Amino acid sequence: MSHILDSVSFGAIVQVRDRLLEQQAAGRRIFRLESGDPSFDTPPHVREATALALAKGHTHYTASTGIQPLREAIVLKVRRDNRLPIDRADQAIVTNGAMHGLYLTFRALLDPGDEVVLPDPMWTEIAENVRLAGGVPVRCPLDFDAPVPYSAAAIERHLSPRTKAVFLNTPHNPTGAVIPKEELERVVELAARRDLRIVSDEAYEHVIFDGREHVSIGSLPGAEERTITLFSTSKSYAMSGLRVGYIVSRDAHFLERVKKLLRCTTNGVNSISQHGATAALTGPQEATKAMRDEYQARRDMLLRGLAGLTVLHPVVPQGSFFLWARIDPSWRGYQGASDDWAMTNYLIDRGGVGSSPGTAFGPSGERCVRFAFSCDSRQVEGAVDVVRGLLS
Repeated sequence: MSHILDSVSFGAIVQVRDRLLEQQAAGRRIFRLESGDPSFDTPPHVREATALALAKGHTHYTASTGIQPLREAIVLKVRRDNRLPIDRADQAIVTNGAMHGLYLTFRALLDPGDEVVLPDPMWTEIAENVRLAGGVPVRCPLDFDAPVPYSAAAIERHLSPRTKAVFLNTPHNPTGAVIPKEELERVVELAARRDLRIVSDEAYEHVIFDGREHVSIGSLPGAEERTITLFSTSKSYAMSGLRVGYIVSRDAHFLERVKKLLRCTTNGVNSISQHGATAALTGPQEATKAMRDEYQARRDMLLRGLAGLTVLHPVVPQGSFFLWARIDPSWRGYQGASDDWAMTNYLIDRGGVGSSPGTAFGPSGERCVRFAFSCDSRQVEGAVDVVRGLLS
């Protein structure tokens, strides 16, 4: 018998990671540019708060929606930093990472057959979670020759009577694109005119470059009541293993549905991690800024290393810690193929360099690869030398 989960993949990035780790175990030097796990340590005050919570015995069940201090800290943070009109702690829900938040959001939002417009390429799990909720992902190809790759005009061309929501991810994984405020305002106008919900994944809100300002679409006039915003502590505070994300919304009916899903899935988030997340949101923010600056330095190192290569054409990331590159038709290929998987396999087999094949992120990723510069700077520097040697 068929099942919806039978159509969900285990993920190309996992396949690449496993190959690299096998080679590392065999003694080969590898370069981990395939996955987006921050190389930094969790800030000291967050570690201290987590350890203190354990020492004080905060190891019992919590409210399924999150401990009150963390939910209150979330409200203060999103009002102060994101200018979101969130007024009360019951408009914030703590999740087991942003991934869990996405599952909860689409499951609570969609009825069978509802369509969600999303950018293509896009992090694989977005479309998977839409499908798991009974929805239909509608892919809007990014246009890198346009002033804004993912625009309101392009989104509108993909709407139908079945469209329920528009999905945004800015800064964007896998390309690093940032949607400017003026375009976000056009998206809000479109959503209001067509009575659409907006799901905004802002996991990379603090990883933004060249002096740009992150704008939360839910802060714009007309978006307040129709926007669901998701955040993560993984990228901003290097807490990926602690698994804390959060959803904020003003829609009481949606939030009630999410609460029911929480009860039937995780019934709450790790109590110790929640105390660490509270410290992250309320404590010093210097570490977050320092990580952003180091990511920008790594981005620039990678761009300099790829400059002049005729085989790869990078898209300059405006945020996130990913670099998207198109494979030139002139590339001679590897093992009889010249697609994105051939490039990924070539870089692994010949140089021990990890990357992610573009088609892992959707059909528009054909003949593209993604490099993650979330690994430490020495890894990036070493990978640049290897890639130049292989592709010059």
